[in-house]
Amino acid sequence: MVFLFSMFMAYSGFANLIHTASEPLAGDNFLKFVEELTSITNIQMMEAQGLTMGRSKLEPWSGSYWPIHKGIIGARYVNKKFPRSSSFETNYERFLSESAESIVASGRLNELSPSEKYDLLIGDPEWSLTKLMWKKGRDQFERDGFVAGWTGICHGWAAASHLLPESPYYPVTLNDVTDKYAITFHANDIKGLISWVWASAPPTSYRAGDRCRQSVVKVDPTLRPLEASCLDSNPMTWHLAIINKVGLQQKSLVMDSSRGTEVWNYPITSYSYHYFDPKTFIPTESLNKAIRGKSEMPLDRYSIFRSPRTFFIVGIIMEITHPALTIPTVGITSRNTTKKMTFIYDLELDENRNIVGGEWFSKANPDFIWSYPASSRAVSFEESNLSPELAAWSVDQSTLPVSLAELAKESSRRGRVLNIISSALLTASSKKGEPLPEEIVAEEEEIEED
Repeated sequence: MVFLFSMFMAYSGFANLIHTASEPLAGDNFLKFVEELTSITNIQMMEAQGLTMGRSKLEPWSGSYWPIHKGIIGARYVNKKFPRSSSFETNYERFLSESAESIVASGRLNELSPSEKYDLLIGDPEWSLTKLMWKKGRDQFERDGFVAGWTGICHGWAAASHLLPESPYYPVTLNDVTDKYAITFHANDIKGLISWVWASAPPTSYRAGDRCRQSVVKVDPTLRPLEASCLDSNPMTWHLAIINKVGLQQKSLVMDSSRGTEVWNYPITSYSYHYFDPKTFIPTESLNKAIRGKSEMPLDRYSIFRSPRTFFIVGIIMEITHPALTIPTVGITSRNTTKKMTFIYDLELDENRNIVGGEWFSKANPDFIWSYPASSRAVSFEESNLSPELAAWSVDQSTLPVSLAELAKESSRRGRVLNIISSALLTASSKKGEPLPEEIVAEEEEIEED
């Protein structure tokens, strides 16, 4: 069988190349994700413990990255007249053509954007949160002359999606602070608000790997990036983080799947891998057949970069499942739409077959990986000293308390959504209720990664 790697030719004569070794760079450490728990670094032990596949117990939910050119969570996605344009100007002009006040006056509350519903809920006559959403795009447009299609809050969505134990599902109706309006927050409204909470007031994260800021990645004759930051998270770090976090601990983490300057964050749902012979590039399910001694590979294209601790090399083909980016819609969407990505790399092993380094072969590979410590919460400082009464507030109480609304308006003027409100909506939305109409399949965003 001729494997796809037959396209790669062996290189020699690159001893004069100044480059980093195949070991992880400083800061590219998988132990950040282990959080002082037991970890496995031996390739044979992984095989013996059935860790060639794994899955997060909490399944990350699919959702929008709430692109800036559409107004982030200021997008009126329910309104059929709201364009799905890639042009910020087109979308913004349509937004300005009809005020939120006129939509409310005509009783079309359902057509408000997630941020407008929040502004109405807390009784903010200035629509502060919504104005901020569109200001993000205006600022970018005035600076650059356009708003890049990939920019949004996928970091907020990915964070909330892989950490929170609940996922929005059912619509939630809540009376505003004046008790005048009954506002229905659909699942995607709630996803948007939660995503903004984690985007605007995130806790301290940890990361392995560095962000590449080259739109076209410059490579050497071995096709290895010349810029150290574009080497991405080393295959050793990647493999050990995935196996120990997703496989052993059964918890998710987030990857930036884009190799270049764009950032596309996806939480990882599951993985599985098999092997290939690094000398012949032929796939195999057998670990023993995929391991080659370093001395068996005189034409190894990466020989001058290999760790001095390398005795063996093994080829890995890993398939990752992650929730898809979807277009917001109204209705009961199926809980998850997923996509798959395949990463191909080799791992360097020491004499005891512990992983000590590696090299990427697939063109697509994760730029960096990240997550948060256990029990992290995204909370704005305005709600850091809530009274016990407000801290215990839930949607079951129907009307938003005046004191909480005042706090929310103060926070909103600073561009933040109160976690207590978004969390209460999330909890109510995730509860099983009466049977609802048949689920619809969410439409995926058309994404073109660099």
